[in-house]
Amino acid sequence: MNNISEEELLALNAAHAEVDTFRWQIVKRRILIRAALVIGLILARALMLKVFPQTYVPLIFGDSAVGAAELEALILTRLLVGAALGGLYLCALIANRYVKLASILALMAPITLIGADLQMFLVSSFPDFTLMTSISFGLRLVTIYLLALNYFDVRR
Repeated sequence: MNNISEEELLALNAAHAEVDTFRWQIVKRRILIRAALVIGLILARALMLKVFPQTYVPLIFGDSAVGAAELEALILTRLLVGAALGGLYLCALIANRYVKLASILALMAPITLIGADLQMFLVSSFPDFTLMTSISFGLRLVTIYLLALNYFDVRR
């Protein structure tokens, strides 16, 4: 005796797909384009750190006797962690599995890092606020904005 309707059976089979299939077809391209832009912004910010280390070494390490090599190690570590999280985020988006969880985690990472940026750029070096630091801070804000748009599209 089969008391399960076809709609209920489809809902049970697609439990891992958190975004409705019809809605997902509408927003998938937009979300993936924003995710690619976020990856590009993060890589541009890392490139700025690599090309202009003299701007960031005093801000990050203060008056200690560390140099560009330590900054490169910090950049590489952050990029590896970011690549792992970004890979999981893109896999979730492509497969439409655990998209809501991946979207909130992807949004939380730059929001937590913005606190460090605020301390580093605005509080400790406000008189020396250069064009490079303002561009770097702006890139972080644009990244948060794009990830927030993705999150809101997934939540609707």
